[in-house]
Amino acid sequence: MIVPKETKVVQGGRQPLPDQLRGLALLGIVFVNMPYLAMTHAGLTPALVHSGLDGVLAWLIVALAQGKFYLLFSFLFGYSLTLLLQSQARPGDGLRRYRRRLLALGVLGLLHATLLFVGDILLSYAVLGLALPWFAVRRTRTALRGAAGAYLVGAGLLTVVALGSLAAGAGSAGPGSGGFVEDVAVLDRAVQAGGVLQAAHARLSALPGVLLTLGVLNWSLALSMFLLGLAAGRLGVLRRPERYGTLWRRLLLLGATVGLPGGAASAWLTLSSDGAQQVLGVALGFITAPALTGAYVALAALNPGARVLRLAAPAGRMSLTGYLGESLLLGLLFAGWGLGWYGQLSLSVTVLVTLGVWLALELFAHLWLRHFRVGPFEWLLRAWTNGRWGPLRRQPRVPAKVPR
Repeated sequence: MIVPKETKVVQGGRQPLPDQLRGLALLGIVFVNMPYLAMTHAGLTPALVHSGLDGVLAWLIVALAQGKFYLLFSFLFGYSLTLLLQSQARPGDGLRRYRRRLLALGVLGLLHATLLFVGDILLSYAVLGLALPWFAVRRTRTALRGAAGAYLVGAGLLTVVALGSLAAGAGSAGPGSGGFVEDVAVLDRAVQAGGVLQAAHARLSALPGVLLTLGVLNWSLALSMFLLGLAAGRLGVLRRPERYGTLWRRLLLLGATVGLPGGAASAWLTLSSDGAQQVLGVALGFITAPALTGAYVALAALNPGARVLRLAAPAGRMSLTGYLGESLLLGLLFAGWGLGWYGQLSLSVTVLVTLGVWLALELFAHLWLRHFRVGPFEWLLRAWTNGRWGPLRRQPRVPAKVPR
């Protein structure tokens, strides 16, 4: 295994920037998932836009968030593997624990996809994460080449799908034009009017098709970001971001010249057309998404004291709890087994409610971490990964004795 000497030990405990980025990713993820959890499994389409404010909010979500923040999570997933390997007590222990973690994420992802949100990313991460150990024992250059190759494969797949839809015509766009579910109406009815078991059965029936669509849209690009995160962890890029000013400036330039125009074009095509042009918009948004994701990392690295990052950091420390909690709270508000608001509110009001969900989970994270070491789901995952129960509550601070 090749780990540079400079990153073998993390100085000063947890690295703040990864936690800040995870908290920021939770903000983007909840708005991207919101249409499917609260309105329709067709996703953000022109049918949801009924006012100027609706149009602005939909445009911002598609242009700036859709396809970007799951890549940020993917980058941090790969980065976290280096931290796990650096903390191993003996050779091979880190990879053993990592494989146990993948198994747990797969189980959680399947439960999440069935009970709450069919577009879950944990199950995909558990599958894609199987490739990382092969790269973990090879040089950083190999990981970077793998990242480039995975991106090219993903971009190629998306291009083929988009061109195929354009050639076939708007009438054959199929799933993926606005969402990732083939029979949207069936799943919408199950979530809106059904109980927990009825909705779960509908999601489970739709899951194979959803995974196929996500595989085309997401998997190669996510693997690319896994490998970039692995390389970044070895080089200590997030541990000492001040050393990489040139990298951050280049990423900002890439985001401004590729990411923003690509996101804007994607939003225009997705929200002002239908059928094949929507497929083209989705494909263009995902192909250019890594450029904007990189710019978000650069902005955070150059402004570590920003208020939004400080606010997001505690939730980033318990991001698994936050990710599952977002789906649970939105389910309680919108699903038929909850308050039943599914499809009943305007996009603008739904966005406001979603922002409230994110803020509530941020507050919960702040309060929880005052008394506990890690989030509840993180504690369970860590116990399974390590094969033993660890302490959950914080030890009370003993006041220092004042000499008389």
